[in-house]
Amino acid sequence: MRNMSRLPVLLAMVLAVPASAQMDPRVQSAGGEVAIPSSATVEPFDTEAAAIIQYDDGEVDTYVWGSASSNTFELMMRFDSILGTDVTLGGVDVCMQQTGSDSKIRFEVVVWTADGAGGAPGTELAHYAAVAEGVTATPSFHSTNFTYPFTTHSTVYIGVRNNPIVDPTFHFCADLDGATVHPAYYRYNETGSWGSLAAVLPSYNAMMFRAYVYTPGVYLESLLVPSYLVDTLSPGGTTTLYAVRNLTGGTVDADVEYFNVLGTSLRTDTFTLDPDETHTANVRDVSGLPADVDGYARGYIEISTAGDPHMTPVLGGDFFQVDVDDNFATGDKMVRRLTDLCSESSVRFLAFPFAGSGTRLSVWIANPRGDGVGDPESFSVQVFDENGIPQGLPTAFHTSNHALELHASDLAGALPFGFLRFDFTSSNGGVVYAEAQAEGRYSVGMTGQCYEAP
Repeated sequence: MRNMSRLPVLLAMVLAVPASAQMDPRVQSAGGEVAIPSSATVEPFDTEAAAIIQYDDGEVDTYVWGSASSNTFELMMRFDSILGTDVTLGGVDVCMQQTGSDSKIRFEVVVWTADGAGGAPGTELAHYAAVAEGVTATPSFHSTNFTYPFTTHSTVYIGVRNNPIVDPTFHFCADLDGATVHPAYYRYNETGSWGSLAAVLPSYNAMMFRAYVYTPGVYLESLLVPSYLVDTLSPGGTTTLYAVRNLTGGTVDADVEYFNVLGTSLRTDTFTLDPDETHTANVRDVSGLPADVDGYARGYIEISTAGDPHMTPVLGGDFFQVDVDDNFATGDKMVRRLTDLCSESSVRFLAFPFAGSGTRLSVWIANPRGDGVGDPESFSVQVFDENGIPQGLPTAFHTSNHALELHASDLAGALPFGFLRFDFTSSNGGVVYAEAQAEGRYSVGMTGQCYEAP
């Protein structure tokens, strides 16, 4: 760990910014460098290979946040020459912590041009609503997923916009001891000129915002296990297995990241595969995955590696849910983030002609919209019978979870078979997996089909 120039325990001043009187952002020392648990031992991919742009060193030195007297606080960092033009921004990871009792924050990820006065942000290009849940006093990254194509600007500002009056105890992580300063600016209430963060935080180096970008020939190949389930109370109960195969003739390095249902990163591991080698894991054997009150650990898994320039798959994989005690298993292929997420998807449901049968649904969505009053729906489901006749009105789901468990009977009632049409548009894509079961024996497993072309 490198030495740091420690800030006072709390620094809060008032600065007159030209053309607009603005308050400084609040800045607080982290009390020494704090390693992010999910990434402390993981080397980031090279930007050119895996399209992850990371300017921080992985250790939190301090926090920055807006005054609780302001309706809006914007905090932006400049990303330089993002692999040239014709690039797609696929999401941003934001490191944050909170010091109060509320663990949920609503915010926006915002993209700006970099041609403002004095090098500040210029014109807003796009903004995406996001919700982070499970934020604690321990800093951690929270993921957002969306698609924004860079057609003319390769150097941009990317950052966050939130309401400090509503969420006054949430702080954004900053890095102070790198060799290069990556300019950051802030402002209040979406008016006036931007203030330089370095002017009030002289030792500033980088905000801990990480951008995921994709460009022709250079992209991040990512596979999902959309849902894992482990019965922690019974050694012979339900567990989830997954296997990842190297489809190439060369050696491949990959990251495996485990998330809870809210999208909070719990653990990251790495492995190396020789040509045609398979890496298999039982999630029951993975430490650090907390269980819910019913004794089950739930979440999802993402496996990532540098993509092939010709878009030829590098990794293949599958997953199984196995219950040794009840003698059943089900599974399917992993979901490819780049091609398999759907804006609209449909899947079959059915009930076998004996007691205890039905269809369980595992749903994964890229960017849940929240479950508070006034939050928009994250997705909706319309039930159809075999004749294609809608059964009732669509059911809207308001949730902060990325991974959910549903039952077809909760949507379709006593209808014995038909299909469900999911609309994931407002969450920037999703996937549904259906398991038709009977008396503890899982008989059929299938992933829903997209309505749009891949």
